[in-house]
Amino acid sequence: MQIHLAEHRGFCYGVKRAIETVERCIDSGGKAHTLGPIIHNPQMVSELAKKGVSPAKDLDEIAEGTVIIRSHGVGPQIYQDAEAKNLTVVDATCPHVKKAQQAAYELMKEGYPVIIIGERDHPEVKSIVSWTHEQAVIVESIDDAERLPFQQRLGVVVQTTFSGELFEQILAIVKQKCTDIQVKRTICTATDLRQQAAAALAVKMDSMVIIGGKNSANTARLAEVCRQSGCPVYHIETADELKPEWFSNDLHVGVSAGASTPEWIIEEVVHRMEQFNQSLTDSVNQLTKGSIIKGKVVSVRQDEVYVDIGYKAEGIIALSELAYPVPANAAEIVTKDQEIDVYVLDTDSADDTVRLSKVQADKIITWSKLEAAAKEETTLECKVTEVVKGGLVVSINGIRGFIPASQAALRFVDDLASFIGQTLTVIPIELDEQKQRVVLSHRKVLQEEQQKKEQAIFAKLKVGDVVPGVVRRLVDFGAFVDIGGVEGLIHISDLAWQRVKTPSEILQIDDKIEVFVLKLDPQLKKISLSLKQIQQDPWLEQIKSFSEGQIVAGTVVKTTKFGAFVKLANGVEGLVHLSELADRRVATAEEVVQAGQDINVKILGIDKDNKRISLSLIKALEEAERAEYQDYLGVQSGSGTTIGDKLGHLFGRKQ
Repeated sequence: MQIHLAEHRGFCYGVKRAIETVERCIDSGGKAHTLGPIIHNPQMVSELAKKGVSPAKDLDEIAEGTVIIRSHGVGPQIYQDAEAKNLTVVDATCPHVKKAQQAAYELMKEGYPVIIIGERDHPEVKSIVSWTHEQAVIVESIDDAERLPFQQRLGVVVQTTFSGELFEQILAIVKQKCTDIQVKRTICTATDLRQQAAAALAVKMDSMVIIGGKNSANTARLAEVCRQSGCPVYHIETADELKPEWFSNDLHVGVSAGASTPEWIIEEVVHRMEQFNQSLTDSVNQLTKGSIIKGKVVSVRQDEVYVDIGYKAEGIIALSELAYPVPANAAEIVTKDQEIDVYVLDTDSADDTVRLSKVQADKIITWSKLEAAAKEETTLECKVTEVVKGGLVVSINGIRGFIPASQAALRFVDDLASFIGQTLTVIPIELDEQKQRVVLSHRKVLQEEQQKKEQAIFAKLKVGDVVPGVVRRLVDFGAFVDIGGVEGLIHISDLAWQRVKTPSEILQIDDKIEVFVLKLDPQLKKISLSLKQIQQDPWLEQIKSFSEGQIVAGTVVKTTKFGAFVKLANGVEGLVHLSELADRRVATAEEVVQAGQDINVKILGIDKDNKRISLSLIKALEEAERAEYQDYLGVQSGSGTTIGDKLGHLFGRKQ
C-alpha cells in the first residue's frame, strides 16, 4: 500500500505557538502550570508534564509561580484573579481566539446583543462568552438559531474551529432575526485549509487515518469531513491503535491530523503503517503450498471463484473446493468483495494462477475451533444436511459432523426429518481428528438454556400469579404448559370444576391460555398450575339458589356405607347420613333408598369452604306430614282425643 500525507495537517500556528510558549517556561526554570490542558492532545500534555509543566483545573490549585493561559483562552476575571494571587501570567492564547474575544467585547461595548456561533461546551467558546460579561447567547445548531427571538440589532462572532459550511447555514437564519447585524468572521483559515486538504485526499484513497485527541473538536470534524466522501475513516490518537487488518486490501491510504497533533505522533503513525506494509509484502513473497491466507473475492462464476490474495496473479477456487456439501452454484456460498480464508493448493500453474481451496481452509480453522469448543464447552453452529440411521448429519464449516438422535432435542423426536435445513447451536462431545470423527450435541445447549430459563422463572414467579402459557403436551393425568420456556403441569383435577375424564375434553395442543400458579418446587424443578382457579367455581354460583332449612327435590346418585349422595342440581350434590335416612336404625342406605330414586330432602347445613351440603330425608318427610295435617292440628275428635295427641311425635311432643 502507498501512504499519502495531506498537504495541511497537524499543528496550526496557534497551537505551535502555545507549545513553544510552554517550552520557554520550562527552559527558564521555576514552578509553572497550564490552566487546563494547553491543547486538546493528551499525549502532548503528558510529555509536557514529564518536563515539569502539568495542567491545573483552576487557580486554586496554583499557589505560586507561573500560570500559563492555554491556547483556548480565558475570560478577563482569570487575569485579575491571577494578579491578585501574585502569579506570573504567561498568555499562550491563540491569536485567532484572542481576536474573537476582542470582537465579542467590542460588539458588546457598542450595544450589540452578542451571538456566538460555536459548540456550547468548548473551552474557546466559554472564554469568548466571559469577555461579554456572560451575556452572549451561544448558537450551536440550526435549531438553536430558529429559536432566537427577533431583535433590532445583533452582533455575531464564531468559534475559530467551527465548520464553515454550518456557520453559513446558521448565519443565514440569524440574519432573519434582526434588522441590523454586525458579523465578525473569526473562523481560522488554517482550519478550512486542513479540512479542504483532507477532503480532497479522501476521495482518492481506499481509507483515511485521522490522528488527534478523541476530545478534540477540530479533529472529530476532520474525520467527519473525510467520511462524507464515502471513504472508510479510522480516528486514532497514537500508533498503538492501528490494526494491520484495516489495510489488508488497501492500495492507497491517506493520513491527516488535527490542529493539536504534534509532528512526532504523525511520524510514529506513518512508521507503524510502513511496518504493516512490509509485513504484508513479506507474506505475499512467502506464498507457499499448504498455507492459509486471507483473500478478497473479485469475481463469482457458476463453477469457480476468483480471489485477490495480493499476489502477482489472482487465485482460483473450483466449485468442488468451495464448500461442503458441494453447492450447485458458487454464488450460494460467496459474494463479490467478501473477505475469506483460503488454503493454497498449488502455486506452480502454467498460467501463473494460484489454485485455492476454501473448504480446506474452513476445515483446518474449524477443527481448531472444535477443539477449543470441546475444551472450553463453548458453542458452535452447524447446518443439518440429512437424516441417517440413529441421528443427523450436519455440516460445520466444511466438516461433516454427526448428532445422535438422543442429542438432537430435549426429548425423543420420532421424525428427525423436520431438522433438515435447520441451523443448530451445538457443543462437541467427541472428536477424533485422525478418523475425522465429530460427534455433537444440541441437547446440551438446550439443557443449559433451559436451566437459565428455569432459574429466571423460579426467581420471579410466586404462588398465586396468573401467567400466560401455551399447551405443549397432553397426557392421561393432565396437560403440560409452557410458561416462558419452562413447562408446568395442570393436573387433570385442576383443569375444570366439573369431573374431567381426559384433558382433551378441555384443551388442545398449542392452545394459548392463562394459568394460576398453585405450587413451586425449585429443587425438583416442578411447577403445579391450575386452569380452574382463574374461572368462577360453578358450585358457588349454583349454591346461591339453596338455603339451610329448605326442602328440595333430588336424585340419589350413589349409596355408601355411611349414607347416600343426592344430586340437587348439575354439579351440586349433598349427603344424607345414615342417621338422617329413617327414624329407625338402619345398617345400610339401600334399606331406605336406591340409586336413581327421586326423593325430597331438607337442607341441614351448607359448608361453602369445603363445598359440602348436609341433607335429611327424615326431616323432609316430617315437614311433608306436618303440612298435610296442619289444618287439623288442635281439633278434638268425639272421644276427646285430638289429632295433635295422635301425631305429636311429628312436632317433638312427648306422649
